Amino acid sequence: MSSEEETVTKKPEEVKEENKDAENPTDGEAEASSSEAVTTAELKKKKEDSEELTRRLQKLALERQKQTTGDRLKVIQDDTSSHLSGAKTFQELNLPQYLLDAIFAMGFDRPSAIQEEALPRILADPPRNLIGQAQSGSGKTAAFTLGMLYRIKVDDPPTVQALCVTPTRELAIQIFQKAVKPMAANMVGMKIQLAIAGTTIERGVPLNAHLVIGTPGKVVDWLKRKIINCKTIKVFVLDEADNMVAENGFRANSLLIKKSMPQECQTLLFSATFPEDVVKFADKMVYKPDKILIESEESLVLDVIKQIWVDTRGYDGGKLEFLSDIYSLLTIGQSIVFVGTKNNADMVHKTLTDGGYTCSVLHAGLLPEERDATMQSFRNGESNVLITTNVLARGVDIDNVCMVVNYDIPVDRNGGPDYETYLHRIGRTGRFGKKGTAINLIDDAQSIQALAAIENHFAGANKEMIQQAEADPEKLADVIEM
Repeated sequence: MSSEEETVTKKPEEVKEENKDAENPTDGEAEASSSEAVTTAELKKKKEDSEELTRRLQKLALERQKQTTGDRLKVIQDDTSSHLSGAKTFQELNLPQYLLDAIFAMGFDRPSAIQEEALPRILADPPRNLIGQAQSGSGKTAAFTLGMLYRIKVDDPPTVQALCVTPTRELAIQIFQKAVKPMAANMVGMKIQLAIAGTTIERGVPLNAHLVIGTPGKVVDWLKRKIINCKTIKVFVLDEADNMVAENGFRANSLLIKKSMPQECQTLLFSATFPEDVVKFADKMVYKPDKILIESEESLVLDVIKQIWVDTRGYDGGKLEFLSDIYSLLTIGQSIVFVGTKNNADMVHKTLTDGGYTCSVLHAGLLPEERDATMQSFRNGESNVLITTNVLARGVDIDNVCMVVNYDIPVDRNGGPDYETYLHRIGRTGRFGKKGTAINLIDDAQSIQALAAIENHFAGANKEMIQQAEADPEKLADVIEM
């Protein structure tokens, strides 16, 4: 018998005595209870202050991005005869009050640069398809979430009206928790379904959701098994779209999903990076899309992130020992260490754990529930360091990450520099205008060449973007900006 099912029969006098004890605790118990209440209140106040600071920093960061990147957004409108101007306020968009109230409750006062241009097109009647690009942390998720919720009419029983597909379960959960739930807070009866590994729907049971957020494999599986009824879908979103339609990404599944959508379904593709060849392919995949692209690659790199590289070839113990010494000597808040393989992730995790550091590891080799628990623990601040593969390189947003370490420089399948992954990785820090640091560890000629190519790609041949620092953890503290 399970603990939930267990029942214990007690005599009336025993129950009475227990109630008496509960009503009249000892002095020690009362003091402990009072102390716990104070501690809980302090923690709650601290969390509220932190959330308020984050909201203020987010506003400042978005305003600064509007000043620095707004004029670098290139808008390519498919139908030039029907011009749509940018919206400077949310009120201009004629949103229903329930969405407007939710947006303001989330701390958004005015649209960001990408939202100014994207939202009038996303909300247009008839709907327009869109390929949108902007820096990390610029409000892309809020833009497409607003677009999905705007089209949804809450019916009962629910019909699936919007589908959002993203590369990883972590990002799917984040979109659900941080964007969709708060933005749909005033939509009474609204049902949302995650389509990720570990989630099961009984065959023949209708999907009880208006909006589905999932990963490519699970969504394709549900489409094949007719769990998702595509006929009622009005909006289809691909987040981190460059990876979703890239030849070495999730192109096959993305195409399968796209072909399942109704002809009149609106398609929205968003990402921080869009290589030219991917834009060309997406342009063919999506019917007559408007495009909002960043004109200069240099504009993609956030100026609040200090980038450093360290040559560890002469360091005793190499880059593994150097990394361990960084954490033993420096006072660092939360940080993410990116590695190239699951084996390296486990090795780095063991080394730092053996050194007494509170850290966790996340990669595709873990069970879904283990990945979820690890992410939640890191978000709650129970773990200071997260060692991960490229599973977390894209989109995952954690407010207090002040440092990213590229233990392995990102390379593609052919061993060449992976520009997009580098940009997404370092974008995990420097969130909401806070200062961040990205440290690149070098241990061979190939990693030097790859990093040099990445710097040249984003900054040009005559500009230093990544500063060299000595392989001395103590001196590194003077270079790092926290």
